[in-house]
Amino acid sequence: MRNKINIFLVIIALVLFGCKDKQGYSKINNETPETENSMHKIVVNEFLDAAGYTYINVTEDDEDYWMAIPNTVVEKGATYYYSGGMVMKDFESKELDKTFDFITFSEGISTSEDGVGIASDPHAGSNEIAPVVLDVKIEKAKNGISVAELYAKKESFLNKEVIVKGKVVKVNNGIMDRNWVHIVDGTAFEAKNDVTITTKETIKVGDTVTFKAVVTLDKDFGQGYVYPLLLESGELLK
Repeated sequence: MRNKINIFLVIIALVLFGCKDKQGYSKINNETPETENSMHKIVVNEFLDAAGYTYINVTEDDEDYWMAIPNTVVEKGATYYYSGGMVMKDFESKELDKTFDFITFSEGISTSEDGVGIASDPHAGSNEIAPVVLDVKIEKAKNGISVAELYAKKESFLNKEVIVKGKVVKVNNGIMDRNWVHIVDGTAFEAKNDVTITTKETIKVGDTVTFKAVVTLDKDFGQGYVYPLLLESGELLK
């Protein structure tokens, strides 16, 4: 086990990489993920692509281990860097017909330390920079609010249901038994232009969607992963 891995308990039934990929992946058998936050320097030994993700076997110092990252072109023998990530035990990939004793799920790797951002929540949390989306202008849904209005008046919406409409710019499926959908509508408040919604619905990047969801503030998942604003239990409105 690598150094500097902090263990924390999360009550989850985790189906990694979502509804689209459920034919290729099974549930995690162990419910105790481990989170790591330090900078890592790795060398790629081999790689496998499956269901939109790249599995890489890497060497760090004198230790070999497996990682899973969003589909990425990597080079065997090349050196990369990453920060953060979540270590899972006994992860079974049906797509690869392989069970990993331990595997690190990361948002991505970089060819230099400068290209590695602050360690972020593996399910795309509050530490990420808001997506840069150009030429998006989506009118509010009936009885709905804009992203800017949501952030500007977030305290008044706490624990209330709101309706938001926007374009999907990122999706992380099947994490903590829910899907994580990021939307934008072309508005922003204090540089915040996207909102994250948790839902059971299966959504594609590029879709324009309308959700009804409950506003949660300062949602803490442990180990410093806090969402200042999160929309939970999202219901897709037709």
